[in-house]
Amino acid sequence: MIQQQRRKRVSRRAVRFVVGLTFMSLGGCSHKHVDTAEDYRPDPILVHVRNENFLDMNVYAVISGVSRRLGMVTGNGAGDFKISWSVAYGQPIVLRAVPIGGSGSVYSPSLSVGEGQEIEFKIASTLRQSTAIVREP
Repeated sequence: MIQQQRRKRVSRRAVRFVVGLTFMSLGGCSHKHVDTAEDYRPDPILVHVRNENFLDMNVYAVISGVSRRLGMVTGNGAGDFKISWSVAYGQPIVLRAVPIGGSGSVYSPSLSVGEGQEIEFKIASTLRQSTAIVREP
């Protein structure tokens, strides 16, 4: 009877020891995350649109032939939009403005944007006179 109690105590101690050792070893596995080049995500590309036309405009970004709607800018108004780098990833960007309730559209020239640069798109009262530039913030 006494030997059975000793065996139970010894086995309990062994279990506690193994559990404690396991927790201590798991604690050693945790570490602070170090940023690598793969984790780096640049800020999105900012697009400033100034609409000098009296019609409201839908604004699109055309990247690799795919058109994505950025949003709407009211007539004689302005708007700010963002294009994610995961969408652009170094591809040239073309901006397109389509009047709501009007006809025609205007395309910007192909724009190569670097990290930290912004796009300024001015929609003129006469669509064909619209301009787009890449600039430093």
